[in-house]
Amino acid sequence: MAAAAPPEMGYPRRANGGGGGENLLVPARLLDSGRAFMVLGALVLTRRRLARCNAEHVLAGFALWLLGAGLAMLSLVAAQFPGLAAAGAALATALRSHLLGGL
Repeated sequence: MAAAAPPEMGYPRRANGGGGGENLLVPARLLDSGRAFMVLGALVLTRRRLARCNAEHVLAGFALWLLGAGLAMLSLVAAQFPGLAAAGAALATALRSHLLGGL
């Protein structure tokens, strides 16, 4: 059996001593991002009347709304799929900082 790796090769310890506490915030981040994207998509769709909107605006608004709905649904099962939830939270954080300026 292989020897255990030295501590400097593992994950760094957190200030609270335990590490891994950031996973508790993943469902909340997913839900907040989901809400923000759903509202943003609804705003894009309802900003002007749909008769005067371009097809690109409708598609972008619908895609944002679907992304928000997917993130909100993922927040419900984040404990069962921690890797997928962490990846979704990272994607949502990056998109929110890009589209909304860190809101």
